[in-house]
Amino acid sequence: MNKKQLNQESKPLLHVEHFSFAYESLKNPLLHNLSFTLHENEITLLMGASGSGKSTISLCLNGLYPEAVEGFARGDIYFQGKHIQDFPKGKLNQEIGIVFQDPESQFCMITVEDELAFTLENLNVPASEMAKRISEVLQAVDMESCKKEKIHELSGGQKQKIALAAVLLLEPELLILDEPTANLDPVSSIEFIHLIQQLQKERKMSIFIIEHQADDWLDITNRIIVLGRNGDIIADHHPEIAFTEKRQVLEKEGIFLPKAYDRSLDFDGPSPSPVAKDKVCLSIRDLSFRRKKQPILQGIDLDIHQGEFLAIVGENGAGKSTLLQLIAGLIKKDSGDIDLFGKPISKWKESELRKRLGYVFQNPEHQFITDTVYDELTFGLKLNGFTQSEMDKNANRLMRQFHLENHTFSNPFSLSGGQKRRLSVATMLDETPDILLFDEPTFGQDANTTAELMDMIFDLKTNGTSIVFVTHDMDLVDTYCESVYVLHDGKIAFSGEPRGLWDQDELLEKARLRLPYRIRKHTKAGEYYDLIH
Repeated sequence: MNKKQLNQESKPLLHVEHFSFAYESLKNPLLHNLSFTLHENEITLLMGASGSGKSTISLCLNGLYPEAVEGFARGDIYFQGKHIQDFPKGKLNQEIGIVFQDPESQFCMITVEDELAFTLENLNVPASEMAKRISEVLQAVDMESCKKEKIHELSGGQKQKIALAAVLLLEPELLILDEPTANLDPVSSIEFIHLIQQLQKERKMSIFIIEHQADDWLDITNRIIVLGRNGDIIADHHPEIAFTEKRQVLEKEGIFLPKAYDRSLDFDGPSPSPVAKDKVCLSIRDLSFRRKKQPILQGIDLDIHQGEFLAIVGENGAGKSTLLQLIAGLIKKDSGDIDLFGKPISKWKESELRKRLGYVFQNPEHQFITDTVYDELTFGLKLNGFTQSEMDKNANRLMRQFHLENHTFSNPFSLSGGQKRRLSVATMLDETPDILLFDEPTFGQDANTTAELMDMIFDLKTNGTSIVFVTHDMDLVDTYCESVYVLHDGKIAFSGEPRGLWDQDELLEKARLRLPYRIRKHTKAGEYYDLIH
């Protein structure tokens, strides 16, 4: 790998000195006595276990925390030699731009054009210049065709790019990206990283990236900083040193090792053999769905069998989440049939349907309906007349399983991104349904919690629950799934075993997918081949 070397001559841009932060009391801080410096023109990757405070430190760096929350801070942060508390209100937020982990949380307007215009208005840009600036920034992030679109109708990956465009309009000196590729299809993820590299060269920005998966960032990264579970820095090195000399420390902390450094992957095998498909739980025939007269899905045929582990994959905007919502009965089809155990899904009573079919949203916050983690885990049980003792026992079991025992009475919206995802999965397991639908279930998880989550899901499958994943992670598909459906141009372009998909070079390119690492590590042949392979 030709990784960028850190330029020791570069000037300091941001300096953190003995900084601690806590949401409740500095006696038990989330971030503990952090000291580090970010330099001009530097690309730094911040890693750490889920819940270690990665997103929190980013919001402290640009002064949003502790002011925006009920938090407590100690220590100092300097930007360009000036204490961040000495900046005029709003000025630091322009100098240090953040693309949040959940891009929806930073949108204020309905359409893409209005959102970007709103940013420019706040910068006092003359109206006569706005159209040109908006076109330029949309061109930079390859989203020109979406200028008139409503933001809530965009895919998760498209929203991520619009959030980036809005921040780029600020022309920041430091750009912070919080898990920026988590919602992007495999090829879009690579293209996004190339875009960041290009923008960094053109605009001479420093980039601070929060990521669980370092693999595709390595070639442009100067340095890796790793937060430990206790809120302190356990590694701050060039990537080569971090993933070799600090390997054991990082593994113990649950950090994903880049696949090029993970020797266990040398023994990876292909995906499991398919289950005996003798009992169909859910059947879809000739399903079509339109949004504002625009066809999203058309002529979809799909069967989910008992105990089957099935993946639905495809590029951003292909309709994967829409298909999952149709299966769950959350939105209404235009035509076709969806039958659950031989009965049209529209004929099921809501209470009975939710016992048989569980759905985990792409954005976990969309399914939270109570004020505490405990109430979230017991909501369904309470409706079904379980005793207090039974609810306590079940909630305690799930909190232990999903590492949420220290957050019993925390508001679900106050959790970290990874903790929210684990809670959203746990809420579906208060009673075990026949079919579990997951939209990007491993988003925000470190190596340990991902492995534990997949073990729990695989146990459910072994006991007869059907599992459906919408995912961009082809390694996950290759390792766990017996069947895979590829959505492209609103139709099923492939259905079968994953090993059959890996031979479809033309389809992989069209659907912007990528071969799993165990296959592509042995093959190199050209730039686009590298993108999909």
